[in-house]
Amino acid sequence: MDQLQSGIRITVRAVIIQDNKVLLIKKDSPQEGVRYTLPGGALEPGETLHQAVIRECLEEINSAVEAFDVLHIADFFIPKLDPKPYTRHQLEVLIQCQTPVDYIPSSGPDPDKHQVGVEWLPVEKLAEQTISPNFFAELLINLHSQEHTVYLGSVT
Repeated sequence: MDQLQSGIRITVRAVIIQDNKVLLIKKDSPQEGVRYTLPGGALEPGETLHQAVIRECLEEINSAVEAFDVLHIADFFIPKLDPKPYTRHQLEVLIQCQTPVDYIPSSGPDPDKHQVGVEWLPVEKLAEQTISPNFFAELLINLHSQEHTVYLGSVT
């Protein structure tokens, strides 16, 4: 492992499922192409998990959400190259959320890097899409399984 960056970056992700569809951010970049991810981002100093996921949803999907239970927690060790090789420890917290029933997907005022849209995707079609990080697709497909665990451990 390269030099481990000091501190742990804590991020929250909104898991919003309605009518067997999951709300995802659509991203596009020359390096990675089209991919989907859950809305969310890093906590700011003094924020709770719920405050952060609500703020992130306003910024990225242009909607207030209700935040409920923590569904999953995962450790990531992400290799970075700039300014020199290092590894960032990131803790991802997935939180069950709900948009208003009349929500129409749209990007918010402060979208995620490379964000080009927001879409409802059928859960059964997630395996056909590029989801980032890649374990999110299987996690979302199995979300209602009685065998899921809250802490996922270290994920690569």
